[in-house]
Amino acid sequence: MEETPLKAPVPNIEDLRTVITDYLHEERFDQARTLLFTMHPAEIAALMTVLGSYERHLVFDMTPEEMQHGVLSELEEGDQERLLERLSDERILEILHKLESDDATDIIALLDETTRARILRAAEKEEREELEALLKYEEDTAGGLMAVELVTVFEHQTVGDAIERIRMARERGIESIHYVYVIDHGKVLKGRISLLDLMLAPRTQPVMELLDREMIVIERDTDQEEVAQIFQRYDLISAPVVDDQHCLIGRITVDDIVDVMHEEAEEDIGFIAGTGEEPVMERNLMRATRARLPWLVIAFIGELFGAVVVSRFEQSLATVLMIAFFIPVIIAVAGNVGIQSSTIVVRGLATGEIHTGRVFSRVGREVLVASMNGLILALILLVVVFFWKGVWLTGLAISLSLISVVIVSALVGSFTPFMLKRLDQDPALAAGPFITMTNDVVGLTLYLLITSAMLTG
Repeated sequence: MEETPLKAPVPNIEDLRTVITDYLHEERFDQARTLLFTMHPAEIAALMTVLGSYERHLVFDMTPEEMQHGVLSELEEGDQERLLERLSDERILEILHKLESDDATDIIALLDETTRARILRAAEKEEREELEALLKYEEDTAGGLMAVELVTVFEHQTVGDAIERIRMARERGIESIHYVYVIDHGKVLKGRISLLDLMLAPRTQPVMELLDREMIVIERDTDQEEVAQIFQRYDLISAPVVDDQHCLIGRITVDDIVDVMHEEAEEDIGFIAGTGEEPVMERNLMRATRARLPWLVIAFIGELFGAVVVSRFEQSLATVLMIAFFIPVIIAVAGNVGIQSSTIVVRGLATGEIHTGRVFSRVGREVLVASMNGLILALILLVVVFFWKGVWLTGLAISLSLISVVIVSALVGSFTPFMLKRLDQDPALAAGPFITMTNDVVGLTLYLLITSAMLTG
């Protein structure tokens, strides 16, 4: 007898979009509701991102109310903001009540100050205090990531007490319970106990006899990128968060870290491409324009300096016209070498594989690699110039300038991320228009200086 699969295969979003659009346009709303009821909140959120504004809001309204909080938490911030504007205070409160505290904090932080204050006043005292406490933390820190829902027992209690606390936590809707944390009456964290150890132990056994003290603890002000590195390094699924007095204040789970890694990767790619923190699915044209324009202006102004540099060597270019032929080659090579070096360093700093204490060794390695590549390219260029024009001196001048440009580009590209990191700026800034602009101007200046000195005296 053939077994029925426990879960249907993940549906194709484009197929879902076609089906749900047909249902809505043909006003087959009951069939649309039935389809949405069978879907996971993450699937509904993904579906909504490929729909138009009218269909997107209609789908959310047709989603069963017990699933709407899950859908809302899976959406991008822009779509969350637009949906929240349509919801009443009462409905927002209902949704917040169903979310874990970290997700609820993210949602309420999107509201304008007036609406947020109104929602908090209407919330129950315990829930209001939790949200107000979490809102005080910076969004990109461990405190901003953590949820306050966790299971704790006092150090004098037993395994039976711990199991009862787990049962009560489940009744309150706390999910993904990996550990029970042991605290004293001052909430100072003493250690943790895994669920497996609790299941195998006698109910009368004191929890202190099962205590795991060798656990990774995260301080509340730790940057989220560093938290992600800690989770990756130690293969964590959950970690407690403590304050300055080592008091337990929350926990971070691996699903939060997956979101952080996705967010950090998107941010870095945005800086590299010169789009800032513009979301991929940004629908507001003005917001997208504002995100991209500053980087284009910076690059534009920088390249104007390149035009000034060229004008200073007008006589040299007129005397040896061949110098001008290779300007695009030099600029392209300088930009590529700089981007390669900066990208390697940025990626290493993001994953923790490269540390700021190893600046000189890393920069030296990048310069050495670039020099070897530059030497090969210079030899190729020397041969090309000789067979094209039959002049060794011109080929030698252009080739030497190419090697110099490559070395300087690697130096700038690899050192700048370290400098930005020391200044508490995102190193990914170094891999975008800034590094391209710098290498273009510096590379062009070096090229014209060397070739002019060798060919025109």
